[in-house]
Amino acid sequence: MAIIHPRLIHPLTPHHGGYKLELKLLELLRMGLPDNFDVFHGLTWSTVHSSVQKFGELDLTVVSPQGQILILEVKAGSVYAQDGSLFKDYHQEKPKDIGHQLGRQHGALKKRLKQAHMNHVEVQSFLVLPDHKLLSEGLSYPRERVIDSTQMDQFCTLVRTSFAVLEDEPDRQLLLNFLSNEFDVVPDVSAQISAIQSSSAHLSNGLATWVPRIAHEGNTFIVEATAGSGKTQLALKLLRNAALKKERALYVCYNRPLADHLQTLAPSHTEVATFHQHCDDYAKQHGHVPDFSNAKVYDELAKIYMADAPKISARFDLLVVDESQDFNLEWVDALSQELKPNGRMYVLGDDNQKLYERDAFDLAGAVRMTCTDNFRSPKNVVHAINKLNLIDQPVVACSDHEGESPNFYTHDDQPGSHTAALNLCLQNLWAQGIDPSQVVLVTYRGLEKSKVMSLSHAGGKRISRPVRDADGNSTWTEGELKVETVNRFKGQSAPVVVFCEIDFDELSVVNARKLFVGMTRGQLKVDLVLSNKAAQLLLANTEQN
Repeated sequence: MAIIHPRLIHPLTPHHGGYKLELKLLELLRMGLPDNFDVFHGLTWSTVHSSVQKFGELDLTVVSPQGQILILEVKAGSVYAQDGSLFKDYHQEKPKDIGHQLGRQHGALKKRLKQAHMNHVEVQSFLVLPDHKLLSEGLSYPRERVIDSTQMDQFCTLVRTSFAVLEDEPDRQLLLNFLSNEFDVVPDVSAQISAIQSSSAHLSNGLATWVPRIAHEGNTFIVEATAGSGKTQLALKLLRNAALKKERALYVCYNRPLADHLQTLAPSHTEVATFHQHCDDYAKQHGHVPDFSNAKVYDELAKIYMADAPKISARFDLLVVDESQDFNLEWVDALSQELKPNGRMYVLGDDNQKLYERDAFDLAGAVRMTCTDNFRSPKNVVHAINKLNLIDQPVVACSDHEGESPNFYTHDDQPGSHTAALNLCLQNLWAQGIDPSQVVLVTYRGLEKSKVMSLSHAGGKRISRPVRDADGNSTWTEGELKVETVNRFKGQSAPVVVFCEIDFDELSVVNARKLFVGMTRGQLKVDLVLSNKAAQLLLANTEQN
C-alpha cells in the first residue's frame, strides 16, 4: 500500500462531491500502489512573481520510487469544451480554463523545485475526468495524459506505469521533506528562551494578581509557595503598588545575590537588603564598625539589631520578607518593629528549599496561602523531580515548555573525572546552539569547597566566579561562563542550569532539598553532573517509592 500524506484520520465528513471523489481516488491509490510510492493530497503551493504572491492547490501528487512527481488534477462535475479549451464551473466564481490551470501548477511546482535546488526532478501531470468520456484530443491534452471515465478501472495501473526508468535518481527523501513542508532549520535558542521566559512570566502572574487583593485586619500574610510559582513577581508587584501609593517599602531576603537581583528590578525608592546587610546598615549608623575578618561578625550584627529593634522608629508601610524558610522567628519579629501601626507584612517562603538548620515558625493572626504550581521549570524536569521523590508533596508542572528530563553525566572518584564529565556536558550544550551566556554552572558545594570555582575554564569557556571584597560584598571575575553555589543561587533562575559537583553518601532531607533547589533553577534545560554513588542513591530512592 502507498503511503498517504498527510495521514487520513477517519471518519471524514466530505463537504462536497468533488472532495468525496478525491477521497475515493486517494483510497484507490493507497490500496493499488506499492508501498514504495508516496501520495500527497491537498498540497498548497505558493510562488512570488513581480512582488505578487500567488497560491494554488494540487489535488493529488504521486512520488515514484525513483523520486519523480506526477500531478493528478481531478475535474469532477461540470466540465465543458469551449473554443478548443476545457472549462470547469465553480460556485460564485467565473469558469476556469483547465489547460491554463494545469500549466500554472506545473510551472509553479518546477519554479519552487528549482529554488530548492531540485530542478532535476521530473514533473508530469494527468488530467483526471472521472465523470466524462473524452471523444477527441487537442493540442493541450495528449490522450495518454488524460484518464477519463472509461479508464477508471485502470487508474492505478496508468499511474504506476507512467514513470520512466531513471539512471540518476534524485534525493527522494529530500523531495518528500520538501513536499511535506519539512524545513531544514536549526533552533534559535535565544528566541526559544525569550518565548519560554515570556510565557513563564505570564503564567506565573497568578500570585501577583490575587494575593495583593486579599485583605484582613491583621495585615500579615504568609505565602508558602514552591519554586517557580511566581514569588519574585509577587514581591515586585507589592513593592510597585507601594511605590504608586508613595508608601515606604522594605524588601528583605537571606541571600545577597537575590537581593542584588531584586535591587535592579524594584522601584528606585524601595529599600532592598539581606537581613544581615540590613543589620550591618543599622550598626554602622549607630557607631559600630564591623570586623568582617571575624567569622561570627554577622551573628554579632544580628544581635545588635535585634536588641535595639523595640526602640527603632516605625517607618515602613510595607515589609516583604523573602526566603523566610532561612529566617529565624526572632529576625522576623525584629523587622516587624519597623512597620507602621497599619503596615502590611508579607512573608514568602518554601520549606522544601530550607537549606539551613532553622526552626519552623508561624505568625499569630496571619493569613496563610499555599501554592504547589511550578511555572518556571520544563514539565519533564518537574516530572523527574517528583519521580525522584525529593520533596514530600509533588509539584504541579505548569510550564508551557515540555523540555527534556535532566541528563545525568556521571563520574567516578578518579582525579579529573568530574571535570571530564562537566566538559562533555557543556560541549553537548554548545553543539545544540546554546551560548555560554545562557548557562549558569550551579555547584552543589560551597564557595570554599568547590573545585569548579577554582577552574579557569570549563567546556572551553572562561569561568566567571564570585569573589568577596574586604566589606563582604561579592564581585565577579571576568569570564563567559558564570558559576554559582546552590545556596547563593536559590531564588534566582537561568535559561540553562548545569548542576554539578553533586556528591553525597546518603540522600538525607537536606541533600534532597539541595537537589530540589538546583533542579528548579533552569527555565529551558537542566543537566546534572554527579558521582556514580549519588546517581545510584537517587535511582534507589526512585525504586523504593
